[in-house]
Amino acid sequence: MDPENDLAVIQFDPKEKNLVTIPFGSSQELFVGKKVLAIGNPFGLDRTLTTGIISGLESPVQTDEGLIIQKMIQTDASINPGNSGGPLLNTRGEMIGINTMIYSPSGGSVGIGFAVPVDTARRVVPELIKYG
Repeated sequence: MDPENDLAVIQFDPKEKNLVTIPFGSSQELFVGKKVLAIGNPFGLDRTLTTGIISGLESPVQTDEGLIIQKMIQTDASINPGNSGGPLLNTRGEMIGINTMIYSPSGGSVGIGFAVPVDTARRVVPELIKYG
């Protein structure tokens, strides 16, 4: 687990299911106004899709534990409880981020969601797999 980037790696056995992976894009090509799609399971609802745009780049976000996560992707696509860990996609279906959290004084969607850039995940995940 890497709390400074809000990333973790889990291992699971898909049994006999043939899984298809989502291709990685790059977070270098992002710009404010770019259309994005967020996939997740908010509030226990399976396989939901929300759309929006990138509303900010390199945003610092403070976690409930007080850590500051740097360089987050800010989006107005709904990122609600249960979306965490789901992909943030570009319109080509490539993963450009990992949905992380919503900023909300009320706990509901107020239009400010955050995702870890995929380039950060590409850098951190191999280290998590190797060193834990």
